[in-house]
Amino acid sequence: MQKTINVGVVGCGYWGPNLIRNFRAQAGCDVKRVCDLDVERLRHMKNLYPEVETTTEFSDLVEDKEIDAIAVATPVNTHFELAMKALEAGKHTFVEKPMAMSTSECDEMNRLAAEKKLTIMVGHTF
Repeated sequence: MQKTINVGVVGCGYWGPNLIRNFRAQAGCDVKRVCDLDVERLRHMKNLYPEVETTTEFSDLVEDKEIDAIAVATPVNTHFELAMKALEAGKHTFVEKPMAMSTSECDEMNRLAAEKKLTIMVGHTF
């Protein structure tokens, strides 16, 4: 039997809700927790998905041993820091485009993912 993958999503503004909806629609995938600094956005997510835990603290996703992967859907200037923290915590990581602010940041994320034998993926809708 296939293991269910537990996902955490950081960023519930413009694009994060689309990721949450799509992850929830996938067999074998559960959105365990979502994170945003805006409590009104979290309240909205909780109304849509009552079973999903919400938090304003990214560390709650990173430290959650049940979360296998983290999706980052925040402003681009936060992608590198959040993705690196997720990878350092041993989480597979999905980052919305653009992946980071520079190719050197992208290289560093790829290096860490390879070192830890984790998957890092960039979201490209179009």
